[in-house]
Amino acid sequence: MSTEIVAKKVLTELVKKSGCTYTSDNIVTIFHNRDGKYSSKRLATLLAQLFKTIPNGTKYVEMYASANSKESYPALVMVLNRFANDLKTAHSEKAAAAAAAHATQQEQSTKADTLNVAAPTAGSETVHKRVSLFESPPLSSTRIIPEQVTPENVQEIKEKLVQATSSVSNRLSSSSTLPPGSIIAAAHHNYPTVSRTSFEFAHRKAPIVAWNFNYEELYPLQSKANVAAIPVAAQEPIVLKEVLNCLIGVKGTLITPKKSSTSFDPDGSLAVEFQLSNQLTESCRDMVVEVLPLAANYAAVQSFIEGASIPEAGVVLQALRSVLKTIMTDYYLSIAQLDDLRCRRGLSMQRLIQFLKPVFPTMEELAATVSEIRRNNCRGGQVLSLLHDRITAKSGTNHAQKVLVHLIESAAVPFMEMLQLWIYRGVINDPEKEFFIDHNSKELKENELVDFWEKQYTIRNEKVPCFLDKYADIILRTGKYLNVVRVCGGSDFLPAHSQYSSTTVATTGTSKGGTDGKQFQYKHFDQSYIDEIEEAYNFASSSLLNLIMKKYDLMGRLLSVKRYFLLQQGDFITEFMDAVEEDLRKNVDTLHPIRLANLLDVTLGLSSAKFDEYHDDLKTMLLPYGIVTQISKIVNNEDAFVDTLSDTSQLKGIECFTFTYKAQWPVSIVLNLWTISKYQMIFRQLFYLKYVERILCRVWIANNETRQFAPNPAKLYRSAFTLRQKMLIAIQSFESYMMIEVIEPNWHIFYHNMKQVKNIDDVLNYHQDFLDQCLKNCMLTEPDLLKPIINLCNICIKFCDFLAAATTMAPTETFSERVEQFRHDFTDQLMMLLRKIADVATLSTSERFINLINRINFNSYYSETNEN
Repeated sequence: MSTEIVAKKVLTELVKKSGCTYTSDNIVTIFHNRDGKYSSKRLATLLAQLFKTIPNGTKYVEMYASANSKESYPALVMVLNRFANDLKTAHSEKAAAAAAAHATQQEQSTKADTLNVAAPTAGSETVHKRVSLFESPPLSSTRIIPEQVTPENVQEIKEKLVQATSSVSNRLSSSSTLPPGSIIAAAHHNYPTVSRTSFEFAHRKAPIVAWNFNYEELYPLQSKANVAAIPVAAQEPIVLKEVLNCLIGVKGTLITPKKSSTSFDPDGSLAVEFQLSNQLTESCRDMVVEVLPLAANYAAVQSFIEGASIPEAGVVLQALRSVLKTIMTDYYLSIAQLDDLRCRRGLSMQRLIQFLKPVFPTMEELAATVSEIRRNNCRGGQVLSLLHDRITAKSGTNHAQKVLVHLIESAAVPFMEMLQLWIYRGVINDPEKEFFIDHNSKELKENELVDFWEKQYTIRNEKVPCFLDKYADIILRTGKYLNVVRVCGGSDFLPAHSQYSSTTVATTGTSKGGTDGKQFQYKHFDQSYIDEIEEAYNFASSSLLNLIMKKYDLMGRLLSVKRYFLLQQGDFITEFMDAVEEDLRKNVDTLHPIRLANLLDVTLGLSSAKFDEYHDDLKTMLLPYGIVTQISKIVNNEDAFVDTLSDTSQLKGIECFTFTYKAQWPVSIVLNLWTISKYQMIFRQLFYLKYVERILCRVWIANNETRQFAPNPAKLYRSAFTLRQKMLIAIQSFESYMMIEVIEPNWHIFYHNMKQVKNIDDVLNYHQDFLDQCLKNCMLTEPDLLKPIINLCNICIKFCDFLAAATTMAPTETFSERVEQFRHDFTDQLMMLLRKIADVATLSTSERFINLINRINFNSYYSETNEN
C-alpha cells in the first residue's frame, strides 16, 4: 500500500479521536502549504493537537520538527507512517504474547479435549481447501495462516478485508464519476499540463521505476494457488486478480510473461507473450486471452519509458518519456478503480472487458509508436518526424490522432527551446547532438577559411523534422547571421525597434527561452511558429547587413578591389608596370617576392591610389602555375590555393604574377579566398594583355632606326610593322572587350542590385553572379577559348623579341621569311580563335561574343584574307 494512502487512513482516525475541527482533506491542504502562509510553528501546533489523545504523542511532534524539511507535507507523511508502523509493532507483540499463552494452555489440556477437535466435519474440510484463496498477496507483509481459520471466522475475515479497503474505495470512487476503465480514455481528450509532484525521502530506498515483469525479488513471496480444486464459479475472482496484476506488470501464478524468442531485445521489437496455466477453464482462458494484448502493449510502453530514462537518450526522448508517464498514471488510476470494484464484488470478466475497451486503442497506438521509435533508433528531430508522419497516417482516426498530437506537442518542447535559442541568439545548446544544426568546432586552417561560411554551421538532413523541412535553410542562415553579429559585437547595428535587440549574448550559458517574450511552441494545428521563424530571419538578416555595410564598409572595399584587380586605377597600373616590367621578364624561380612587395608599396604611395583607405590590404603573389592551369583547377573544383609541385623552370614572372587581397572578418565572408581567386583570373588575363600591348607599342621606336637602311631593306621592315599593327589591334580589341563590354556593364548591374539587398545572402549571390558573368563572357571558364588567346599573346611577345634583336643588323632574306612565318602563325591562331568564338556564340544568348568577332574581324578582313 502506498505511504500516502496509509498516511491518509491514519490521519482520518486521528481526526476522529482528537475531535479536531479540521477534516483530513483540510489538513492535507494546509500541510501542502503551497502559498507559504502557514509557518512551521503553526503546523507543529496543529500536529500536536492531533496527537494529544495518543500516549507519547509528543514524540511524533518532535520527530516532525527534527525532520526540518523544506516541504511540510512529506514530513507529515513520514510521521504518520512511523506512527502506523509503531501501532502495527505493538499489535504484533500483543498477538505474540497471546499466542504464547494459548500454547501453554493447550499443553495443559486433557486428552478428551484433544479428541473433541480431532475429527473435522465435511464442511470444515471444504473450508480448509478454500483458505488458500486468502494466502498472502504478492505485496502483502502479513501472511494469513490457513490452519487457524475455521468455518466460524471465515465471514469475519471477509468483513475485515472489506473494512480495510473501504477508505481506498471511497477515495477512488469520489475521484471521478466516469465508469472504471474510461478514465484514461477521457484524460487523453483533456490532457493535463500540470506536473505531478513526487517526494523522495533520503532515508528511503529508491522506488521501483515501473512494474514490467522484471522484478524477480518480488515473486518468491507469491503463493501458488491450486485453482483446479476450486469450483468453476469460484475461479473468476482469482482470475480477475491475476489479470489486473498482469495489466500493471506484476507477474502472477496463472498468467506468466515471457519473451517471444530471445532475452536480448535491443530495439523493443520483440513483444511480451503470456503463458496461461492449464488449471484455467476454457471459458476463462478465452476471456483472459482477449485482455492480454493490453498487457503486452503496456509492457512495450513501460520498456520504452525505462530505456529513455538515461541522459544519453536526449531531451526529446526524455520529454516523450515524461508525457508517457503521465498517461500511465491515468492508466494506473483506471486499473485501481477496477480493482476496487473487484474487491466490492462488482466486477466480472465480461464487465472488465467492457470497461477496458476505451483503453485498448490508446495503449495499442502508444505501443506501436514507441516500438517504431526504438526499432528505427530515432532521436531528436527524427522522433518528431516519425510522430508527425503517424499523425498524418491516422487522419481518419480521431482518437489515435489526438493521442499522437499530444505526444508530439509535448516531445517538441525541448526541441523548440533549442530552435528558439538558435534563431534568437545564434547559439547552439545541443549536448546530445539532437538538433539539426551542426556546429563544426574544430579550428580551420588558413586555406580552409574560404569555406567557413558554409562549413562552420551545416544542416544534418536526417535530423530535420519534416514539418520544418521547407524552412531548414532559413533557420540555418538566421542563426549564422546572429552568430556573426554576436562575435563582431555589432549590437549597435541592430534595428532599434526589434524586440530581440537585447538578446545578443557571448556564451551559451543563457536561459533556455532565448527571449523574454512568449515561449516558442509547436502546435500541430497552429503553424504560427512559422511566422516567428520568418520574423526572426528578417531581423537577423537586416542586423548583419547593417553591420557589414555600415560598420565595415563593404561597398568601399569592393570598389577598392575593382580599382586594382579590374585595372580601374589607370595611373597606378601604368606606374606599377614601369616598376616591375624588367623583373617580370625573368624566370619565376629567380624572382624575390619581397622585392615585388616593396615595389608595390612604392607605387601605391606615388600614384593616386594612396588616397584609397584600403590600399594596405593589397598584396603581391607569385603562383606556381599559369592562368590556364588555374582555370582548369577552378573548373574541376580542385583546391586552387594549395601549392602544387609543378615545374616552374619554363615560366616567366609575367605568367605567374597576380595580386591578392587580405580581407578581415566579417568582410572575408564576401571577399573569401574563392572569390579572390576569381578576381585573380580576370586580373591575370587583363594584366597579360596590358603587358603585351606595352611591348607592341614599344616596337614603333624601331621605325626611326629603319631610316638608316636603303629603300629595299626599309620595305622589308614595313611588312613587319604592318604585322605589329595587326597584333596591336587584336590585343587592344580583346582588352577593350573585357573592360568596356563585359566588366563595366556587369558592375553597373551589380552596383544597382547592392542598393536593394535585404540580407547578406543576397550580397553573396549578387557578387557571385557578377564574377561568374565576367568570367564567362571574358572566355575564362572555357580552356579551349583561353588557350588560343594565350598563344596569340605568346606569338606577339616572340615577334617583339625578334624585332628587338633584328634592328641591330642588316635585314636579310631570312628576316623576311621569319616575318612571314609570324604573320602566318598569328593569322592561323586568330582565325581558329574566331571560329571557336563563333561556335560558342551560336549556343549563347549573349550578343557580346558577336561584338568581339566584329571588333577583330572588321569588314570580314581576316575571313576574306583566309579565303584568298
